[in-house]
Amino acid sequence: MLEHDRFYQSIVGSIFPRQIYLLLIASLLWDSNVTSDEAPDVHFTDTVLPVLNEHCFKCHGAEEKIKGGLNLTSREAVLQGGDSGPVVNLQNPQESYLLEMVSYKDSEHEMPPNKGKLSPSSIKALAQWIENGLPFEAEAAQHALEETQSDSSSYDNSINENTRNWWAFRAIKAPQVPDVSSAQWNRNPIDAFLFDRLENNNLSPNPPATRQTWIRRAYYDLIGLPPSPEDVVAFENDRSAKAYEKVIDHLLASQHYGEKWGRHWLDLVRYAETNGYERDNPKPDAWRYRDYVIKSFNEDKPYDRFVTEQIAGDEIQDATVDSIVATGFQRLGIWDDEPVDADQAFFDGLDDVLSTTGQAFMGLTVGCARCHAHKIDPMPHEDYYRLLAFFSNTYNNIRQGKYKKSPYSLNTTTIIASQEEIRKHDQLKETLEAQIKHLEVRIAEYEKLIVATFSNPEKEDAKDKRTRRTLIAEKRAELLDKDQLQDYLAIEEELKELRKQKLPQLARALSMQENGPTAPMTHVLLRGNAHSKGVEVKPGFPQILGFPDPVIPEPVEGARSSGRRKILADWLTRKDNPLTARVISNRVWQFHFGRGICRTPSNFGQNGEKPTHPLLLDWLATYLMDNGWSLKKLHKQIMLSEAYQMSSRGQDNALEIDPENNFFWRFDMRRLAAEEIRDSILNLTGKLNLQMRGPSIYTPVPEVILATASRPHAAWGHSPEDQQNRRSVYVYIKRSLHEPLLKTFDMADTDSACSVRFTTTVPTQALTMLNSEFLNDQAEAFANRIEADAKTTREQIAQALRLSTSREPELNEIDQGLAMIDELKTQLKVTEHQAMQRFCLLVLNMNEFVYLD
Repeated sequence: MLEHDRFYQSIVGSIFPRQIYLLLIASLLWDSNVTSDEAPDVHFTDTVLPVLNEHCFKCHGAEEKIKGGLNLTSREAVLQGGDSGPVVNLQNPQESYLLEMVSYKDSEHEMPPNKGKLSPSSIKALAQWIENGLPFEAEAAQHALEETQSDSSSYDNSINENTRNWWAFRAIKAPQVPDVSSAQWNRNPIDAFLFDRLENNNLSPNPPATRQTWIRRAYYDLIGLPPSPEDVVAFENDRSAKAYEKVIDHLLASQHYGEKWGRHWLDLVRYAETNGYERDNPKPDAWRYRDYVIKSFNEDKPYDRFVTEQIAGDEIQDATVDSIVATGFQRLGIWDDEPVDADQAFFDGLDDVLSTTGQAFMGLTVGCARCHAHKIDPMPHEDYYRLLAFFSNTYNNIRQGKYKKSPYSLNTTTIIASQEEIRKHDQLKETLEAQIKHLEVRIAEYEKLIVATFSNPEKEDAKDKRTRRTLIAEKRAELLDKDQLQDYLAIEEELKELRKQKLPQLARALSMQENGPTAPMTHVLLRGNAHSKGVEVKPGFPQILGFPDPVIPEPVEGARSSGRRKILADWLTRKDNPLTARVISNRVWQFHFGRGICRTPSNFGQNGEKPTHPLLLDWLATYLMDNGWSLKKLHKQIMLSEAYQMSSRGQDNALEIDPENNFFWRFDMRRLAAEEIRDSILNLTGKLNLQMRGPSIYTPVPEVILATASRPHAAWGHSPEDQQNRRSVYVYIKRSLHEPLLKTFDMADTDSACSVRFTTTVPTQALTMLNSEFLNDQAEAFANRIEADAKTTREQIAQALRLSTSREPELNEIDQGLAMIDELKTQLKVTEHQAMQRFCLLVLNMNEFVYLD
């Protein structure tokens, strides 16, 4: 709606003179029902209608729901009043009974009842409305009423005892672990909670998967790569009680764990290295945030610290380089570097940060309350702006209007080099500048000597710097002796070389900066419009959760920031916050079992799905907090469960009772993620480069794709061949141009927080796997590898299947491979190697390679 309004205004303003434009707008806003002699001071649609819609229409709107005889859906009906008589007094507006009821001055008729008194700004809006003569826009009111009628049957978005009791808003309490009949499923509390629900629904869990299946599952789940044949054999031969635990410990200690689980987190925080929009310019040094995430997971950084660093890493007392880099989370969103409306773009940027924060850390769709009260959840319009106030001092990034003088923009970076590195850099710079200055003085002496011989016209011409240089070049050979000329030319060459020298770049990071200790005032923006300011609000938490308003410290002179984000981070990581631990525990479960205990991992609100096992989710959240917020300990607890070891096979009875596997009676098969597919292909060929960290790399992109860019020659970079084969988490992520294979297999959307990648099945996937240049090149490399590993064709086929499936191949599978190769050689007249290349391409297309059982 806002985009449409701005477009409409820009078109009208360009066609009509200003006076006609203002008359046109006035005629559109004026309603025949308005009886006041003056235009209303408060726009009905922006200020009054939202109050009526949120708090009044449910009881005083639809005809079948009219209570107390009071209908508020038209001006005439409001003037008529209800069973208690008139509710407005146009002659003396302050004595209107409507204001008494909403101000709770009449204890018998407090409106709205049982939901809390209206905010001061809402009461003020109603009072102003009455003083203005009760202007009314019937069409807008009818539209709002229709929305209320469609929503009210399913959701209660008011703050009351009922909504406070919504499962996600209740305090987390350690539940009692059920004592179940199965001794095997009674050892791990996770299994006990699951078995209890299974048994109550006449279901039984699947038996364990084979060891070969389990180890492949564990490897992909924790590091995103398959086990080697040697890893599989060693696990199968280890019959000790600690065999499974040893594999898990080994994988959690691997540096590749951070690459796998860091990728999950990067999805969630809309990680990309460009700004989006038409030019899609780079975000300088954004890759350092990616490396920070990977490092944090590898170090098992306590999750509460991980959250704090990303929200307020620059405001904590023990700030480090890592914590500064972590604040880059707030600068990863799309950014219009040439906005039409600078004010609106400013708040669009803040909304991106707040909406992502709400979904990633709180599991709430906070952004839905930007333009009005949340339609589903009990989050008033003001709550959105109370949360926004924590970030209001951070995002002055617009190049136009009142923001253009800000020292901070989205393309600025922070120096994160050590003091010693900075000292050496400055020392080198001073030395280089001194050398240049010394030589410039010497060459100036020669030039002065030459200019002194110029005739008067030449001296006039020499006043121009470029002309003087030309004259000196022409005259120096005849005016300087041999030694002087050689010395002059040597100095000139030395100067040229010195000026070419580039100082080493100091390490910098894309990070958050504030504009000093004093934060600007935050106002509710009516309908989300940056040009329609409502009441001022202070930083605060969602009222539905019942926390007191935070104490905001007075600005400290000389401080670099307001300290507000640290207050938000402290609240998010409180153990009595009902959201944070539940949200991350659910995400960990999601990436082990294919879906969360709550299937909507970034929406714990009333429009999301309720958890299938709420007690288990609370147990996991409690376990996480009690164990120092250690995600690795949570992984281990989950993966040592009987549930994680189950096979994926079907049961007729279970499929009839629970076809969606809501009760986790089996392990769900899944397709490998896009990055896992690419990394596994490179791993099979032996070409996978496991180098970690550093600037992102570019993979080859077909010319036909580059041609779609506005500047094809500048659309994509180039990396050396060995760098092209690094893991996919290090591939450059450009919002307007994606790595083809990753895009084909459903890489994350980078424009907003991506909590779930939906797996598609489309023809381009099969075509890519069979026909793309990348796949055929890798099939060739795979064939070269197995031909080097094994001597006979039978052994080569067995090795190809062993590497791709993490199990020993069956004899009939090897025989089928041999038959295929013979047929290719006979019918297509290809060589043994060419036939093997085609067999390897077939192996790369097997379901067993692309799917995880």
